[in-house]
Amino acid sequence: LHTNILSVPKIVLVKMSNSSSPSTRPMRLAKQGAYETMSNVLGLSRSHHKVSQSVSGNGSSISVNPRALDEILDSNNPSVSTATPSRSQKRKSPNDSEVVFTTPKRGRPAGRGRGRPPNRQVLDKEASLYFLVKEGKAALIQVADDWIEHYQKDADLAVMDLIQFFISSTGCKGVVTLNDIRTDDFSQLIRKMTEDFDEDSGDYPIIIAGLQWKKFRRNFCDFVKTLIKQCQYSVIYDQYLMDIIISLLTGLADSQVRAFRHTATLAAMKVMTALVEIAVRLSQSLASVSKQFETERTKQRKGNQRIEALMQKKHEYSENKDEIINMLDYIFKSVFVHRYRDTVPEIRSLCVTELGEWILNFPEHFLDDSHLKYVGWTLYDKVGEVRLRCLQTLLPLYQEEQFAPRLELFTNKFKTNIFVIQVRLVSMVLDKENETAVLAVKLVTCMQRHFPALLVARDNEMVYELIYSVHRGLALAAGEFLLQQLFNVKTPGRTRSQQECKATNKSVIRDLVQFHKESKLHEHAAYLVDSLYDSHDLLKDWTAMTELLLHGDDKQPLDREDESMLIDIMACSVKEAATGEPPIARSVNKKYVTQKEHKQVQDDQARLTEHFAEHLPVLLQKFTANPRDLENLLTIVQRFNIEVYGATHYLNHLNALVKCLEEIFERHADEELLGTCSRTYECLCSEKLPVHVRPLVIGSTLIDLTMLKLRQEIQQFNTVDGALDEEDVVTLITSMRRIEALHQCHDLSKWDVWDLIFPIVKQRDDYAVPPNPEMMRLSMKTCYWSLLWALKAITDGQSFEDSIPKLKQQFQQFCTCCRELMESPVNETAETAYLILCDLLLIFGWSLPERNEELTALVFEVDQSLEDQLEQFVRRKVFVDDAAQAGDVTDEEAEIVKTHRRRIYLAAFCKLVVFGVVTVASAVHIFKNYVTFQSDFGDIIRVLLNKCRESDKMGWAKTMVRALCALYQETVSELDPENRDKISDAIYVVHELAKRFAMSFGSDPTKTRESIVTLHREGIDFACAADLNTATGKAPRDLPFLEALNELSNKLLKQDKRIVLNYLNRHFNGVRVGVDGEWQPLITYRNSLVESEDETALMPPPPLPPPLVSTAVNKGQVPPPLSLTPSMNVSSPFVPVAASSFLTRRTARTATTVDTLMEVDFEEE
Repeated sequence: LHTNILSVPKIVLVKMSNSSSPSTRPMRLAKQGAYETMSNVLGLSRSHHKVSQSVSGNGSSISVNPRALDEILDSNNPSVSTATPSRSQKRKSPNDSEVVFTTPKRGRPAGRGRGRPPNRQVLDKEASLYFLVKEGKAALIQVADDWIEHYQKDADLAVMDLIQFFISSTGCKGVVTLNDIRTDDFSQLIRKMTEDFDEDSGDYPIIIAGLQWKKFRRNFCDFVKTLIKQCQYSVIYDQYLMDIIISLLTGLADSQVRAFRHTATLAAMKVMTALVEIAVRLSQSLASVSKQFETERTKQRKGNQRIEALMQKKHEYSENKDEIINMLDYIFKSVFVHRYRDTVPEIRSLCVTELGEWILNFPEHFLDDSHLKYVGWTLYDKVGEVRLRCLQTLLPLYQEEQFAPRLELFTNKFKTNIFVIQVRLVSMVLDKENETAVLAVKLVTCMQRHFPALLVARDNEMVYELIYSVHRGLALAAGEFLLQQLFNVKTPGRTRSQQECKATNKSVIRDLVQFHKESKLHEHAAYLVDSLYDSHDLLKDWTAMTELLLHGDDKQPLDREDESMLIDIMACSVKEAATGEPPIARSVNKKYVTQKEHKQVQDDQARLTEHFAEHLPVLLQKFTANPRDLENLLTIVQRFNIEVYGATHYLNHLNALVKCLEEIFERHADEELLGTCSRTYECLCSEKLPVHVRPLVIGSTLIDLTMLKLRQEIQQFNTVDGALDEEDVVTLITSMRRIEALHQCHDLSKWDVWDLIFPIVKQRDDYAVPPNPEMMRLSMKTCYWSLLWALKAITDGQSFEDSIPKLKQQFQQFCTCCRELMESPVNETAETAYLILCDLLLIFGWSLPERNEELTALVFEVDQSLEDQLEQFVRRKVFVDDAAQAGDVTDEEAEIVKTHRRRIYLAAFCKLVVFGVVTVASAVHIFKNYVTFQSDFGDIIRVLLNKCRESDKMGWAKTMVRALCALYQETVSELDPENRDKISDAIYVVHELAKRFAMSFGSDPTKTRESIVTLHREGIDFACAADLNTATGKAPRDLPFLEALNELSNKLLKQDKRIVLNYLNRHFNGVRVGVDGEWQPLITYRNSLVESEDETALMPPPPLPPPLVSTAVNKGQVPPPLSLTPSMNVSSPFVPVAASSFLTRRTARTATTVDTLMEVDFEEE
């Protein structure tokens, strides 16, 4: 009989039988994995535990009889042993023949014996576990080791501190005592802590924002896992510690208090993660010992002691693993099964995330349908973040080849739901939803790899459609699926010959062209290329593409449409290889390009230049009849590394390319093709071209012959007074197109283009037969380029003394003509004149001298008549309701083109407002239509609002209130006189506009304090301006306007509400205000301005707004640097070639966004 006595009443272990049997409970692992024999192990409970254990073998048992404690002690007082086991070994009996214990049942051990408990030690706050983990100043592994040592010395105090740690981590201020942990369950403790918890605040430590609390959450998780892993060598198997932890966390996780539930679930999941790691380590040790055991057994030696030791060790590892698995199953059933469907999304996400870790790390226990089903059910979750965690859990499983057979049943069961999530999330705009869709596509790709017969044709099409998605990550994932599913392209497992690769790539390229053809999105080849570019080098195999175009394919020849699509795909792949940039609207917010990426782009550019420098002239010759194909092929030259032409063997190819350009210019009249040809010729004239080969390009007669032909045709046109026959008109227009295209990128001043073309614009009404509208459009654009080239020459210091006066005269004459042409009944002529005039006013605006003081004389100030004319044009051409005019029958494609053009017109005027060329007040009509045309122009108007706020806050505020007043008057004027009493119901659109304006003020009212006060003052003046009779008490006619103004009251500071309220009261001083319906708007608005009486520490009121003056931008303010950039389909010599090319192509885009129309110009110019 032995016992262990601490500082508590004595507990006597009474031996009920004299028989003994070998021990059946194995020794626990030492810290270093050392092995000790089991013969001396005696499983003694601490003196404060309640012990009831049965002895295996002969039915012996040992029990504690606390009530007969004194009697037993008097009759039998044996010697005792007070040895305490260390962390690396178990307690041992001096004589194992005296008593043997079996493993006790799981449950909370008993509390202390009878008598007064010892006083609780008062621990320093800075020594508590919560403080140490929160501050993170000490290493967590050291904190865990210290706690374990404390637990071995005094288990009660150590457990109490651990419970206090969990309680404090929930944000509860309650204090745990020794009495709280003596009960068999923790319901009373949790009830007590709930009463002490402050639920008024929704925050608790693990969800509070801030670096300190993020660090605490990380330390909390790490500490829990570290503590459990450090206990695996000692106290984790003592049948007490884990019971305490599991019971506490289970009770807290079932609490109604969210902080308790969330924190306890997090702790329980991390405990399970640590136990999984322990189980994995035990499995590895068990496998290793089993292998050693089988090896020793095959030796068949008699009396092999190593076999007995290995057998004993194997039995020990197996028992320990079973006990850990029992703990895992208990926590899973008591915590996870209830919390994975918690009402809090964060808890559901936490459970699914940790389950993925368990399955991945311990698949032999968790990778089965009984656990996977919880992930499958959670795929239906309504919160995107939870679905994202589910996919993050499943994706690593499907990426492991050895897991595939065990996932087949789950795959067939939940395949449909994975597709539902993936398709539904395509239309989502939130980043996390897009991320979920990306993972869904990747998961479907992995599923298809393991189970080829899983997906049907419709399933595949659902993924194929995402190839053209704007979200780049989603498109790349769909591209990987396409390469795997449709083309069966995989990374080769063996090294293939170059001939095999070329044949395979040809076949895949042909299939890719067929896929693009069937998609019926032929104008978006750039998106298809970008989706596949990073997944495979297929699109860099320009040799295979060139051979298909030049020699065809014997197995399946390409038709004419297929060849055009292949050329388009090839040109897009060359552009992405040479620039490394994705197509428009699929940009990635990448702050910098890595050195490796830059090197890759340079290598690709050099390789494509070497290939196409030789083969491009041949391709141009073969497809010379198709303008679309020629345009795509010529863009390849713009991606060349021109320095390659310095090599001798490329001289003939360069000469052939120049000859092709001359032939194309002579043969074709397509405006886009001519523009592309001009830009290509500009690239060949670059200074980067080696000096010794430059004469081959510059010596070309392209410009000379074109100018000579145009001069002859215009002389003929003037001779016959414009009465040319139809064939001669077509010839003249073709020559003008060629010169206009050349003038975009080349200075033709020495050919006197202005003197040749401008008379057609100026004397248009003097001809017997007025010039053709197309001729007028080309003439205006050519004159526009002449003005810009002249300005560039002055800026570069290459002008003569009379250059500035001459340019000023030309500019004024041309602006006068444009103003006249804006009123032309021909839409094409009027629109071209408007766009050119807007760009010229921006270029020759008041900021022109910022670049060169000599240009001050060229500054042109817009007068009120011109400003009104531009505004009227915007009213006529932009804010037009076509549906009301044309009825319900509309052509969708035509409407898209119209909307695109109108966005260009609106953006051109908005730039004038932003840069102070015209006053902010001229934007009243634009602001007024913010809500009505939200779908078409809302993004542009929103940018305009923000820019006006930055440049002129007062003018911005006054313009907004005038827009509200104008919309109010327009709405009221449409009402019948009999329905004037229903004004409040009719002005809902004014309310919506006021709400949009309120959003533009931002979240910091102090930055726009004066502006919002000014808006309210002017709004009050408008509402009270008419019919205010102090005698009759009749409400003013426009008083309902205050209801709309009420939408902006929340943007006023408290002290400013007082100012506005006083201003409102002065207007109604002496007026009898009734309580009937007509006075209700005033009562409502006044109530929105009234604050509580507790108004202390008022800030000084803002200064009174200045009187109404011009709202133009302060002339002393320097706007962002401008580029001489038109908004029409032209380019400017004042910007680099890349920017010029961008502007030329800008109007050709079918999908216009505010980024391309306004943000680019506002920021880059």
